[in-house]
Amino acid sequence: MVAPEDPRNLAERLRRLEMLFFTLVASLGDEGYDEDMWFELRHLFRRDRDRPFFDYPEFRFFLDRMADRRRREQPESVLRQIERLESDVHNLSQKTSTVQHEAHALMAIQALGLPDDQVRLTRFIPVRAYIDQTPEGAISAISAAIADVLSAYGFAVADEFPEIRGSWFKKWFAKSKEALSQPEVVERLEKVERAVELKAIDKPQADVDDKQASAIAKLIKALDKVPNAAVQAGSVLVVKLTTPKGPVVQARTLTQIEMVELENNQLLLQEPAEVLGRLSAACSGAKSIASPKPGAAEA
Repeated sequence: MVAPEDPRNLAERLRRLEMLFFTLVASLGDEGYDEDMWFELRHLFRRDRDRPFFDYPEFRFFLDRMADRRRREQPESVLRQIERLESDVHNLSQKTSTVQHEAHALMAIQALGLPDDQVRLTRFIPVRAYIDQTPEGAISAISAAIADVLSAYGFAVADEFPEIRGSWFKKWFAKSKEALSQPEVVERLEKVERAVELKAIDKPQADVDDKQASAIAKLIKALDKVPNAAVQAGSVLVVKLTTPKGPVVQARTLTQIEMVELENNQLLLQEPAEVLGRLSAACSGAKSIASPKPGAAEA
């Protein structure tokens, strides 16, 4: 007759089997060793207070196996993170260097008392866009079209800011790809205005090259996706309206007074149907204030 097994030995073997089971289950996870999970398991199965849970050789074996697996996987993951960080630092360093050069060039001209509108510099213009509805594909199409128009006329996006959703309102800063004087910037933007107007009424654009014509056509087509929109690029304002007679696209070069008004009240762009009229009214009001009334006594 076989003597019954000591219950204490049976309990010990059961405890080991339980730990082996949970260790195996946990080791199947993609994330590997989870410190919080092991903390919970330790307290759940630590029935023998005289012997720490982690002292069991079976548990240590599987724990070491998982730790080894993590050591093999971690270097590649860490390397990728380091590479991304190095790339970000490099890009930031380049951008900082460029900004310093552009700022110092402007400060040097100011220090010498030179007319900064005539000296050729890297020039920056504000770019803003508003659409009243956001059908599928409209935001990406309009954003891409704006970037293409800027590129076609010698500018590139330098910075962009978070968009405001609901409708959609987005801001960028674009800079010239080459050094320009202030009149040269105005001349390029006036070409944008003329190209938009000619394209909107389907007139030939003999004075617009293929790249510029294609970019303007892409912008007009992108605006077809939305009922109403306003796009500002520096001194040029493009407005798309849907009227009872059909859609209308207008482009206009703003005066300095209108640009000041728009800079001080950028939310005007969110009213495409009224923005041009309100800017004109602001311009007229400023002129009337600046002009002396007939018959007024001189000081």
